[in-house]
Amino acid sequence: MSREEYLKNIIRNTGLTILITVILATLPANAKDFDTKGHTYQIIEQPFLRMIDERLQKVDMQKEQEKMTAITKDRVANPRAVEGVGPATKNRVFHFDPTYTLEEDAVLPCGKILHKAGTKVNPLQHMVLNRRLFFIDSGEKAQIKWLQAQLNANKAEISNAPLEQKEPIEDRIILVAGSVFKLKEELGKEHENKVYFDQNGELTTKFGIKASPAVVVQDGLLLKIEEVLING
Repeated sequence: MSREEYLKNIIRNTGLTILITVILATLPANAKDFDTKGHTYQIIEQPFLRMIDERLQKVDMQKEQEKMTAITKDRVANPRAVEGVGPATKNRVFHFDPTYTLEEDAVLPCGKILHKAGTKVNPLQHMVLNRRLFFIDSGEKAQIKWLQAQLNANKAEISNAPLEQKEPIEDRIILVAGSVFKLKEELGKEHENKVYFDQNGELTTKFGIKASPAVVVQDGLLLKIEEVLING
């Protein structure tokens, strides 16, 4: 492959963003327009690929790639906080109705129609949500402490219950801000597989959650949502 084909391949593929960024960064930032004075002469411009080639000689591509990788890892470890959700300033309790309208027929594997399109269905009529959803900001130490107390209380309640009544409640911890990995370390292996992040605020928006910490549990045919003010 010739040098020119190699450079074209770089531009066409993954290196374009980094190359343009680096090239622009190396151009003079204090250029000024002094108007036209005297005779003007035709300027013979460098071929674009040759200019890129010269710039490339001054760029440590491995270093730039490592920088981009580090940025990507940081965004994964520390996602952008969910907008519109902040620390609770008061206690608030409300309910969410999970009923939805079917857009098409719900058909059983045998071919029988269970529900026709247009039917309103509440999943809680057919199942029990034996689960708690905790929404917290792991950047707030008080919220982590509150969460740990809730998890420990649930564990103790199950341990002390009669054998025939022991139905473990599954907990799911959903972050609205902070690092998933750091919270997993703090909670330990027992809870590390229970931690998630509310990507793009989908769940908080759906449930109408405006503050953290918050907990969601089933209450009959509705979901009970409680935003908790932490004192101290």
